[in-house]
Amino acid sequence: MIKFFRKIRQNLLSEGKTGKYFKYAIGEIILVVIGILIALQINNWNENRKNKQYEQNYLQRILSDLNKDQAELEMHFNTDTLKLDAFTQIIHIQKTNSIKSNQQAFLAALNSVKSTNWFEGNDVVFNEMKFSGKLALIASEDIRDSIQNYYKQVEEVIKQENSFITAQVNAYHKVYEYMDYAFIIEASRIPRWNSNTNDVTYEDIINFYDNLNEVQKNENYKDLTLIKDYILRSNKVRVTLDEKGKATIKLIKDYLEKKK
Repeated sequence: MIKFFRKIRQNLLSEGKTGKYFKYAIGEIILVVIGILIALQINNWNENRKNKQYEQNYLQRILSDLNKDQAELEMHFNTDTLKLDAFTQIIHIQKTNSIKSNQQAFLAALNSVKSTNWFEGNDVVFNEMKFSGKLALIASEDIRDSIQNYYKQVEEVIKQENSFITAQVNAYHKVYEYMDYAFIIEASRIPRWNSNTNDVTYEDIINFYDNLNEVQKNENYKDLTLIKDYILRSNKVRVTLDEKGKATIKLIKDYLEKKK
């Protein structure tokens, strides 16, 4: 094709048709420019198509992570509720001096408050997008903002939980300081790792709590109430995260539905 155009230009020059030559040259330049513009347009179209595919893929993966977070938060809400109920029941039974008449309920409540729970979350996809600059692939500014605000709240939840859980553990340790709690811990272990308290029964545990003196009881009420407060604070930041997660999920689902 280039040889063909060159031959035409040479013929025009050899025939002395300079005016036509320049017109032809200008026309040829215009054709080349048009060709380049078309090629660029096709390239841009291909890039946009790829970016839209990347966008949908990332949003689907983010959506999957958000749904996993929702399931984890629901588990924590259930655990928080059970523990708050259990602590409330322990305090109420102790305050009313009714441990022996509510032995099963008291033991069940004690068993429900033995551990701490914290939110872990799923942020692999978000971090991948953030550190690779791929967040810009999400065309919707509302969705970008919603996703980023959600993961800022994740950071806040983890930060607050670290503080609250440390406080909870410290409160538990205070309980251990004024109560001879070692035998209860040992009694809960399997025989191989139970040092010398195989003979401790649930009745012994009931008697132990029932025979606390007034100072110990008051300290116990104070520390258990403090632990309840820490659980409620952790729950509050989790609720905010849950709400942001639900809102972000709806935005993404609506957006993807419109793209079908």
